[in-house]
Amino acid sequence: MQDHSYISNSTPSISEPRNVIIDKVSQYLHWLTIPKKEFGNMPICPYLDTELRQEQLYLDIWYPHECSFMDIMESFLLSGKNSSLVVCPNTHTIDYSEVSRKTIQRQITDLLRKNPQTDYLKSMIFSPYEDFEVAGVKTRSNAPYFLINVAPTKQLGNAHKQLQRTRYFDNFTNQDKRKMNVK
Repeated sequence: MQDHSYISNSTPSISEPRNVIIDKVSQYLHWLTIPKKEFGNMPICPYLDTELRQEQLYLDIWYPHECSFMDIMESFLLSGKNSSLVVCPNTHTIDYSEVSRKTIQRQITDLLRKNPQTDYLKSMIFSPYEDFEVAGVKTRSNAPYFLINVAPTKQLGNAHKQLQRTRYFDNFTNQDKRKMNVK
């Protein structure tokens, strides 16, 4: 299996080296792990810190003109990690500010579900270009790139149910709760 996570400095479409991209994403992930009063004194992403500390997050950079999304998923599955974060920087072939988060999330999840090796996975897209706010916090606008999170559907569902038993959603408006599918 070929490793598609490299960045060739000679490729004219790529403006930032891999280490710069990973550093920017790491800073954003750290921000997501800091407790915030708006989220019941919990981090925006309460399960991320554990996943990072246990090294269970597969991180890769996707350039669609170099490989398919399923190539990235194959590398993720071979890694043995629990979930995947796929970083999508703009290139000469795609401007992610023009990509509909909702549409691509549905398309990727459908693609995963059609493959027997990935049918238990679900995608969640985090777009810095989408005006998304909950509890008064713009949780996605700080993302340095368009991000695709892939994780087991059952795990995501269980985590969502567990959060509903905490104070996490206490400062959410009714509209925020509907947006986040909270009862």
